[in-house]
Amino acid sequence: MTFLNALKTKLSRFNKKVEDCQDAITFSEAGMDIPTQQPKVMSCVENTGRNLVVASNDNRFADDMVDYALDMAQRMDYDIIAVNAANLTHDVTEFFSTTHEEIYSDFKETSARNVEEFRIKAKDMGLKFAHTIKFSNIDHALEDIAKECGEIEFVISENKEPARLRDMNGNEKRIAQRLCVYSMN
Repeated sequence: MTFLNALKTKLSRFNKKVEDCQDAITFSEAGMDIPTQQPKVMSCVENTGRNLVVASNDNRFADDMVDYALDMAQRMDYDIIAVNAANLTHDVTEFFSTTHEEIYSDFKETSARNVEEFRIKAKDMGLKFAHTIKFSNIDHALEDIAKECGEIEFVISENKEPARLRDMNGNEKRIAQRLCVYSMN
């Protein structure tokens, strides 16, 4: 199975390079410059090492989550895959007057903007970083990422317990109270 995943990854990278070359040829034949795009964002497929997934149910990542993930990734030599997951269903979006596409588009734009500080910090530390946005719950998003990227060693996510239950013991400032870190193996 590992061999097939590795083969799938290599084919995916090859297909991306072929597409880029075809675009370059098309523009050069037309005498046009290749349009400038946003800075190249590493795709999940290119992040094929040992991965640490940082998952958020929001369009941003909490500062303590980012700091913890960067420290853990650096200490344990992991690549980081950040995922913003929004479980937006038709029932939820129907309640609001805006369309599904507007809500999805807004979530994507805000997530992409908010992840930049995380990306810069990872780059400054010499870590590989990928970001993806999924419109599903965290569990389904993790399944998709595992299929796309291969091995996921650890996941860091927000604690879903209500604050009143977490804070009962008086240790509300402990990171362990606010974050969940678990192994996927």
